[in-house]
Amino acid sequence: MLGLLTVGEHVNFALGVILLTAILPLEGPILLMAMLWEASDRGFDGGFVDSGKELTGVVLGKIAPWFNRITQRYNTQFVKNSQDAYMMNIIVLGGVALPAMFAACWYHNKTYGFNVALCMAYHVIRIGPFFMNFAYVYTLCHKEGHSFTGLYSKEYNGNIILRNIFNWYIGLLYGVVPATFAYGHSINHHRYNNGPNDCITTSDKERDSIVNFIAYVPRWASYSLNISTVIQFLKEGNTQVALKMIAGSAWFWAFVGVWAYYDPLFAFAYILFPFFENVILLSAVNWSWHAFNNPDDPEDEYVGSITILDGNINVLNEDAHVVHHQYPGAHWSEHPRLTDKHWDVYAEKQATVFRKTHAFEIFGLVVGRQYDKLAEKFVDLKGERAGKPMSHEEKVKLIKSRLRACWWGPRKPAHVVLQNKREGNMMDGKAVDGTYGKLSTANKQLAAAKAKAKAN
Repeated sequence: MLGLLTVGEHVNFALGVILLTAILPLEGPILLMAMLWEASDRGFDGGFVDSGKELTGVVLGKIAPWFNRITQRYNTQFVKNSQDAYMMNIIVLGGVALPAMFAACWYHNKTYGFNVALCMAYHVIRIGPFFMNFAYVYTLCHKEGHSFTGLYSKEYNGNIILRNIFNWYIGLLYGVVPATFAYGHSINHHRYNNGPNDCITTSDKERDSIVNFIAYVPRWASYSLNISTVIQFLKEGNTQVALKMIAGSAWFWAFVGVWAYYDPLFAFAYILFPFFENVILLSAVNWSWHAFNNPDDPEDEYVGSITILDGNINVLNEDAHVVHHQYPGAHWSEHPRLTDKHWDVYAEKQATVFRKTHAFEIFGLVVGRQYDKLAEKFVDLKGERAGKPMSHEEKVKLIKSRLRACWWGPRKPAHVVLQNKREGNMMDGKAVDGTYGKLSTANKQLAAAKAKAKAN
C-alpha cells in the first residue's frame, strides 16, 4: 500500500506540507505567467509559427537562436568548445542585465516601498518564458560543477571569477547555494547513483505518490542547503570537501545577510524566495529523472535513469540522463553519440525511455498515477527489436512495477540481492570512461572485484 511508513517520513511529510503551503501560493502565479508568456509567444495554438510545440515562438524559437548565431564567431574565442559560445550571452544576461534589474528593484523598494507587482514581474522575467532562463542557469551551474578542467578557452580559463561564475555569482539570484553542484551533486550523487548514501535518493519510496513526493521535498531542501551533504562527507572522513561546501554556504548566507540587514522583506522576496523555488522545481525534476527502478535489479542504471527522445524541452541534452550518469564529465554535445554507443544495451535492458515529453510532464504523470499516458509515451525498445512489441497493458504493468520498486529502506523487498553497483562512480564526479578521465585507484579495485566475482 502506498503511503508513509516511518516516523521520519511522517515528520518530513509535515515539513513538506508546511514548505509547499507557504511557497506554492507565491510561486504558482509566477510559473503560470511564465507558461502563458511562452504560449503567447507562439500564438497559443501555433498561429505565429509552424507548430504549437513549446519553445518554437518568436522569442525562443526565432530571436534567441538568431542572436546566438550572429554572436557565435565573436563568442567562440572565450570558450573551450565552440558549441558553448551561446553561454557568453547567458553570462551577459544573468551577470549584467539581471543584477541591474535587481538593483533597480532595490532602488524602487527603498524609495517607494515594497511593490508586489514589481516583485512578481522581476521573477517572471528572471525565470523566463516556460522557465527557460531558470533552466539554462541551473543547467550551466550543473555543467560548471562537473567541469573540473573549466569550460573556457586557455586564455580565459585561469580567471577564477569566470570559471565559477554560474555557481558563485549568477546562481545567487536563482537560489543556488555555491558548492551544491560542484561538490554535493558531482561527488555525492554521482558516486552513489541514487543509492542509500545518495543525499537526494528517490529509491526508498514509491514514486507514484504525491504524499511520498511531499515527504521527499525536505530531503531536497537539506541537500540544497548543503546540510545533508556536509554531514555525509564528514561521515566519510572527507573533511576537505565538507569545508569547501561550508565555505559555499557561508558565501550564500553572507549575500543574504547583507541585504537582510537593510531590508529583511526585500532579502526574502528577491533572494530567499528563488531558493525555495529551486527546492520545489528541482526536487520535481530529480523525482522524474529517477522515478523508475528495475524490481529485480534496482541498481540497473538503464532503468534507474530516464532517457527522453525527441524531447520538447531538451536543455543541453539533459534528457540523456543515463549517459550523464555513465559519463558525468562528457560534454553535452557528446550525449547523442554516447547514447548510440550503448543502444544495444538500452534495448537488452528495456531501458526507461520515453518520447516527446519533458521532465515536468513526466513528474505530473507519475505523481498523478497517469499510467496510461506514461505507457503511450514509453518506447518499447526490446519488443520493437525482437518484433514482439508489448501491449498497452503490459507497458502499464511494467511502468507500475518500476515506479514502486525500491532499492533500500523499509520497502526494499527481502529477495532483492544488491550487487554493490551503488558505488559505481568512485572518482568524485569525474567520468568513468577512459576518453574523459582515468579511473581512480578505488574504482580500479572495485572494477577488479566485480570482474572476479563475475568470473566466479
